Parts: sequence; structure tokens; C-alpha cells
Amino acid sequence: MPKLPSRWRSNPSTISRYVIAGLFVAVTFLAIKFLFSYVHTEPFVSLFVCSLMFVALRYGIGPALFATILSIAAFYYYLVTPINSFTLKPDLFTLDPDQLPRIILFAVTALFVVFLSASQRRSAESLRRSRNDLRRSKAFLAEGQRISHTGSWSWNISSGKLIWSDEHFRIFGVDPQQTEPTFELFQSRVHLEERALVQRTFDRAILEGSSFSLDYRIILPDGSVKHVHAEGRPVLTEAGNIDDFVGTTMDITERKRSEELLRNAQADLARMTRLTTIGELAASITHEINQPLNAIVAGSGACLRWLARDKPQLDEARRSAERVIRDAHRAGDIIKSVRAMAGSSPPEITELDINATIHEVLNLISSELHEHRIELEIELSTGMPPVMGDRIQLQQVIVNLLMNAVEAMDTNTNEPQTLCIRSRRDGPGTVLIAVEDSGPGVAPEIMDRLFETLFTTKPTGMGMGLSICRSIVNAHGGRLWVSPASPRGAVFQFTVPTAAQKGASD
Repeated sequence: MPKLPSRWRSNPSTISRYVIAGLFVAVTFLAIKFLFSYVHTEPFVSLFVCSLMFVALRYGIGPALFATILSIAAFYYYLVTPINSFTLKPDLFTLDPDQLPRIILFAVTALFVVFLSASQRRSAESLRRSRNDLRRSKAFLAEGQRISHTGSWSWNISSGKLIWSDEHFRIFGVDPQQTEPTFELFQSRVHLEERALVQRTFDRAILEGSSFSLDYRIILPDGSVKHVHAEGRPVLTEAGNIDDFVGTTMDITERKRSEELLRNAQADLARMTRLTTIGELAASITHEINQPLNAIVAGSGACLRWLARDKPQLDEARRSAERVIRDAHRAGDIIKSVRAMAGSSPPEITELDINATIHEVLNLISSELHEHRIELEIELSTGMPPVMGDRIQLQQVIVNLLMNAVEAMDTNTNEPQTLCIRSRRDGPGTVLIAVEDSGPGVAPEIMDRLFETLFTTKPTGMGMGLSICRSIVNAHGGRLWVSPASPRGAVFQFTVPTAAQKGASD
């Protein structure tokens, strides 16, 4: 015979429950008859009430009511003449009217017990379901915290008692079975360099009754370092006082590592882009170096001629020597700029004269502009405040925008080719640099995609230049965008915060 599934055994069908209820009444009736015949006692009411209570608790209100009807019928039979006996009674309608209150009282008692027991059964089932739901919710929460590396905690301000979830214990490298969480334990895990910051954040949150969000590092017993992100909010009493703080702690170590790898990859890619740009500007750079070198040769020759005269002209020779020194510095600056752009040194954020930075770039690409017969217009505002940034990275942005403009105007060979670069203040604390060309412009449908990685409009382009430029500008706290120029062409503009604004925000 096949074995029935466990759910059938533990949850009998509706018909089975009613049959079992009837069997309980029959068994109870036989027990009463046995006790009446051999023990000469009549525990009729108590046995039937116990039976009804069991049926109601085990099988529910329906079978219990069915058993109640059978019990009332049995009690009625017990009171039919001859009364208080279980002998065969030919006339079932010869009930003494004096026995009717007993039947009614038994029926009321039975119904009361049944409904009370059924209510208790419903409450027990509801409690059992709630406990199962709670266990399931706890399991889901624990699994969700494990997957997301997020632990939860609560902190009672008055008693100092801490409650940590299992995942919070795991993040902090603590065994929940052997260690009680304390604030001293938490502080011992916080990185020494950031303990003061964490304490100030907690003190301010408690004093102001406000939420907090904080990134900090912790050190585990094995010496490994984790980066965590914590958020907490106060739980207030009815009087408005802080009772507890509750919050979460997320292990963001992998995210920090990924961000570092991404920054390194972006830095390598930016360096390769600079090298590509230097390769494209090789002719222009050579021309720019040749100019001061030729001037050095000419100045040195002039100096020698002034000194070779019968009466040496020392003043003229000195001026020639000064020009040689000036041109040598000029050549050195060009080489230094190229080496800096080709290098892989980390960004160096300093105060910069943005106009001087623009002029350095224009010196590098002047031959490129001359070769393409492009008229350059320079509109740099005077008295510009210094900006905070990395000179090489900002030069890379300007070079990229200028070279893109040159390439765009190559397609307009029959039109006047004009390139304009401007600088001006753009509201308080911001400087704006704009590069405008007289090329064909940018189609409106692709204007929003120009700064996407790997999107390009050039047949041989990689789609990285403008994406890197935007990343650099965003990292400096500015923004980069493009708009149509009038009557034709495009204007690429970016902003950089001034040194004063950057210092205030920091």
C-alpha cells in the first residue's frame, strides 16, 4: 500500500474530521455507559464537555458543532423515560418537562466550551503562523544581509546596550556565541586614524537628535582592514527624548577596491589618450621647440659678434645672452609640458592661473592651427581668480577640445575657419572656459551621446576623448557640456571652481 504524504496525515480532509468527531462522541458515549454499568457513576456532562473541547481544539469549529449536536442527542436519549438510563427506549418523545432545563443548560455549556476552544485554536494557529512567518522573515533578513554584506544594529543610549545582527558580528570579526557586543569592543575595531571622526559623528547625532551617515575603516584581529558604511537614526520617546539609535553597517571593501581599480584604469586610459594626443601634435611640438632653439643659436651668434668687435659691446652682448636664457627657458618649458603630459604621476591639485594654462596649450598647438589655416580668436578675461586643479589634466581637456574643433573644421574647406577660446567668470566661485568652432556643428539627436564611452563620430575615433574629459572635469567639481554655435559650429564649455570656492566647500 502506498504511503500517504505527510501533509495528508497531519491535515485530514473535511469529511475525515467530521467522521473523527462522530467517533469521539461514540467513544465518549460508550465510556459513560461503561462507567454507569460497572462503576455506578454518571460523569455524563464532564466527559462530553472534555470530548467537545478536544474536538474543537484539534479539528476546528465545524466538527466540534457536529459533535455538539450528537452529544445533545445522546444527553436527550439519556433523559428520556425511563430517565437516567441507557436501556432501549421505544418512545423517544416521552421527555419529562422538568428535564428540559437540564438539556438546555447542557447545550449552552457545550456550545460555550466549543466556541471558547475553537477561539483558542484560532489564536494558537495564528500565533503559530506568526512564529513561522517571523522565523521565515528572520531567515530572509539574515540571508539578505549575508548577500548584501549589511548588518543591522541598535544602541540604547541610557544603558549603552548594543544589539548586533549575525552579519554585523561577521563584518566586525566577532563570534556571536562567545562575545557580547559593547561600545568598547566597537571602538577597538575602528581604525585609529578615524576614531575621533566616528566619535564626533556620534556625539553630534546624539546632541542634535539627528540621523547620520558615515564611511570609516575597521581593523580585524588578523590585521586586515575593511571599509564600512554606517547609517543610523534616532528612536524618540513620546516626550521627544532619544531612547535608542538603530541603523545598518555595510561592508564596502570590495566596492572600494573596485573603485580603486576603476580609477587606475581611467588614469591609464587618460595617459594613453595623452600619448596619442602628443603623437598627433608631434609636428607642432617640434616646430615650437625649433623656434626657441633657432633663437638661441641666433642670440648666441649675436653675443659672440658683439664680443668679437675691436671694442666689445658688453651691453648688447648681455642683452643677447638674456634673450638666449629666455629662449632656453621657453624650450625647457615646452619639453617639461610634454614630459608631464606623457608621465603617469598622480594628480596634483594646486592653485592655477587658468589663462596661463590656456596659453601653454595654445603654444603647443599653434603650428597645428597654422597648418590647417585656422584663425584663432582669444578672449580671455583679465583679473581671473585662481582655480584649484591639476594643470596637466586641465591641459588635456583643453587640448582635446581644441583638436576636436580643428578636426571638425577640416570638413568645411570652403568656409572661413575660425576657432575661438574664451574664459570668464561664471557666477560666484566658478570659472568658465569655452571652445567655439565654425565647423558643421553637432546633430541634435547625438548631442546627448557625445560624452558616452566608446561613442564617436570620427571614422578612426575611439570614443574615449570626450568621456575622459567629462570625467576629469567632474572630478574637479565642474561640468562639461556642448551647445550649438551661431550661425554654425559647436561650443564646448566647462566650468572649474575657484580656489576660494573649493576651500570653502572643503
